[in-house]
Amino acid sequence: MFAMFKKEADWNGKGDKMVEIGQLVIKTAGRDGGEIGIVVDIIDHNYVLVDGNLRRKKCNIKHLEFLDKVVKIKKKAATEDVNKELEKLEIALKKKGKRREAKPRPRKQRKQNSQKKKEIKTKTHSKK
Repeated sequence: MFAMFKKEADWNGKGDKMVEIGQLVIKTAGRDGGEIGIVVDIIDHNYVLVDGNLRRKKCNIKHLEFLDKVVKIKKKAATEDVNKELEKLEIALKKKGKRREAKPRPRKQRKQNSQKKKEIKTKTHSKK
């Protein structure tokens, strides 16, 4: 059934939105709300893969507002290619910071008083 939805352009089932690979979108819901992205892949009639100023993620088309502009881009294009296309359209990109390296974890110190433990174990308790 989903084989008919794997085309370059697709409707969302209701027939009211046309979805194409390379189409500009604005995310309307969630953490990336208000950010601009590009449709990179059509997963099925409800979900698309988006990338751009938002995180590369599977997204419900109900949470997207589709713009009229369509960019020529390959299916499942890399993030670098998507960012280049956004720069050509003069859309400001979010600058992402460098990832921090994890700090080395301090090693556990062994206790120095192991002799005291041996003494405690070797002592015998007297019964009264």
